[in-house]
Amino acid sequence: MSNVNDSRRHFLQHIAVGATVATTGLSLSGCGGDDAPAPTVSFNHGIASGDPLSDRVIIWTRATPSETFSPSINWEIASDEAFTTIVSKGSTSTDASKDYTVKVDATGLKPGTNYFYRFKHGETTSPVGRTRTLPTGSVSQVKLGVFSCANFPAGYFHVYAEAAKRSDLAAVVHLGDYIYEYEKDGYASEDAAKLNRISAPAHELLTLADYRTRYAQYRSDADLQAIHAKLPFICVWDDHEISNDTYKDGADNHDANKEGSFASRRSVALQAYYEWLPIRMPDASNPMRIYRSFDFGSLFSLHMLDTRVIGR
Repeated sequence: MSNVNDSRRHFLQHIAVGATVATTGLSLSGCGGDDAPAPTVSFNHGIASGDPLSDRVIIWTRATPSETFSPSINWEIASDEAFTTIVSKGSTSTDASKDYTVKVDATGLKPGTNYFYRFKHGETTSPVGRTRTLPTGSVSQVKLGVFSCANFPAGYFHVYAEAAKRSDLAAVVHLGDYIYEYEKDGYASEDAAKLNRISAPAHELLTLADYRTRYAQYRSDADLQAIHAKLPFICVWDDHEISNDTYKDGADNHDANKEGSFASRRSVALQAYYEWLPIRMPDASNPMRIYRSFDFGSLFSLHMLDTRVIGR
């Protein structure tokens, strides 16, 4: 009888030890997972708005991630800068396929009205942007800021900063060459090192990663961030968003023998353009179609025409 009891005791002890080890292992594993910091985002490239209509506007940001994941980004539009009166809000997600850019077509707004907007992820909030919808009906005057040909290594973007200080502009019209595609020693780069504005990447833009990197560099500029935060942009491309002297079948600055298919280069260049600019794609089935119109009440209509990719 004693031997039987001893065997039972040994059996129960083995079960208890095994259960303790198993439970301890699960507990330690759980603690390790809980201690891992949650991924975060930062809004290093500011915010922007664009393509305003009388009842809607595109709002934009980039949610730079601390690690690879697909963050959910909340957005808000308010009638006041303190966000005491929220007029529209929602949530959207982004990921590496969009280069972590966020673009929302915010609808249901009132014509000719100033709005403020921002983005959030967890405890992190973006800078606040100001935008304005287009007017309807009788309009006596509209003032626009007009820009083109902004070459990062050639000098500082002072003119963007000066325009951002003005309170009488309805919108910014950018006529193209928002970026330049040249290598670091390319056009008008003689003072780039002295100005700490050497182009990145160092080589000429050819791939999607190249174009995305160049846009990110431009959008790191404080003066460009300031004008985007103050006014909605209405944009059209010229040639340097792709390559110097672009036309519908190629470009002066593209050698197919050395640089591959021009159509492929154009495709990734336009993808990065739509990702990084607050622009509404007129035709999702045809990214090369950018022409579109904007009505400033009964005063005038602004027609943004493509004279490069499909027009030359």
